[in-house]
Amino acid sequence: MLVANPNATLSSALSLNNSPEFFSLQDGRKIAYECVGNPNGRPVFFFHGSPGSRLGILSSAEAALEYGWRIIAPDRPGMGQSDFKPGYTLLDYTDDIRQLANGLGFNTFGVMGHSGGGTTVLSCAYALSERLDFALDLGGWAPVVVAELRSQMTALDRFFAERISQPQNTTPILFQFPFTVLGLAAKVLPATTFIRLLYQSQYFSDADYTVLSNPKAAHALVTNVRESFHQGSDGPAYDALLRYQDWGFDLAEIDFPVHILHGSDDISAPYSFAEYKHHHLPNSQLHTYPGEGHFFLWSHWSEIMTTASA
Repeated sequence: MLVANPNATLSSALSLNNSPEFFSLQDGRKIAYECVGNPNGRPVFFFHGSPGSRLGILSSAEAALEYGWRIIAPDRPGMGQSDFKPGYTLLDYTDDIRQLANGLGFNTFGVMGHSGGGTTVLSCAYALSERLDFALDLGGWAPVVVAELRSQMTALDRFFAERISQPQNTTPILFQFPFTVLGLAAKVLPATTFIRLLYQSQYFSDADYTVLSNPKAAHALVTNVRESFHQGSDGPAYDALLRYQDWGFDLAEIDFPVHILHGSDDISAPYSFAEYKHHHLPNSQLHTYPGEGHFFLWSHWSEIMTTASA
């Protein structure tokens, strides 16, 4: 395995100069993005979690160089240092990716996303299939408007999903207070304390806590979450709202092949999400990581990149 010690890799990656690059969209907004890997390599977009930021890709830096990938990780609107766009939809965001790809000179490209970023992988597979080389859903969310999926979520996620499914709850106001608290906690608490609180709240599995209890791994995750709230809570709250609501497309409409990679012990995005997507996507392959949780990708980048080449 290429990344034998993910904590060492995370530590070295976070020591890099992580000043973002910027791209101007047609409407004047700016996208902030991070690049890792070979500058002349195979272009791949990475979509971070929710909440998260472009820094979520740093653990892949060594593997990206080894496999000759050029990975571009954009901050989504209002997260990290990308400008916010009130009222945008999941499918609207695929046009941001199209413009960024055009600006970087990519005719085709791969896409991969972790957790909430898996939703963006699926929206790109739906709307940008003619531009894609491959699509990797890494521990991604499923459409939780489906009642059977909501019942599998953590208590906090289920609370949000059930409230947002009610017609009157169509704004991110419901999310503002808890996301403000989450952003503040990530900013002021020691990283290991922040991780322990999330674990005690049953938001991470035992497998994840084994990984995240290491101070280097905790620092990597908390740095990523802190950057998500660089501009406040509006962007992260709205980003989460989009993932709880109807996505604007059906899985059955996605013909492009999707690789679904998921830890069997994931409770942040339950393994049932992966099974549901595999059942409803017309063209998918399910790759299971037994006994691993939401952050399985940190120690499996070599296998992930091999999957894309298969």
